[in-house]
Amino acid sequence: MSTSPYNPQQDEQLLWARLCNGDREAFGEIYRRYFPLLFRYCIRFTTDRALVKDMLQDFFSQLYVQRAGLSLPVNLKSYLMVSARRKLFRYLDKSAHGPASLDEGTASGFALELSPESILINRQRTEQTTRLLQQKLDALTLRQKEAIYLRFYEGLSYEEIADIMLLKEVKYARTLIYRAIAELKELLAQNESALMFR
Repeated sequence: MSTSPYNPQQDEQLLWARLCNGDREAFGEIYRRYFPLLFRYCIRFTTDRALVKDMLQDFFSQLYVQRAGLSLPVNLKSYLMVSARRKLFRYLDKSAHGPASLDEGTASGFALELSPESILINRQRTEQTTRLLQQKLDALTLRQKEAIYLRFYEGLSYEEIADIMLLKEVKYARTLIYRAIAELKELLAQNESALMFR
């Protein structure tokens, strides 16, 4: 008796189809799976956790209300991230929390930090090294930080990143990430002695 291998994309498409037909359990499962991911992503744009929670509650409520008119996305994760990002930007535009334009490339609108795993792995590194790395991350533009987050923290493909960030071509997502990495390497090379293990 052979069983077909598990396909997460088919699972998502089935969940989405069930949601569109009004299945509350499917909606609950989508909410359970994606609320934490969307929260982690959106909180990078603002420190107002309450605003992000309210926005996501509104986002998911609207998703359920409008379910009958929704089409089947190619990639559910990307679709939800794009939609939540747009809604967050509208929320931030209406409030005093966001910069004038989140697409200007300023470095102040997207928080990117070392992950807790990185901090644990590099525990032997000095406090100065952690500060240096954080300074270098903070020096990246908003767009670079967002692209780095999506690629290395969420594991998204360049195609998904281009979709989420509304880039015209996939090559722009690659360029953003390559330039950010090149800048980090260049800045860190200048401070190589600070990165040595003790």
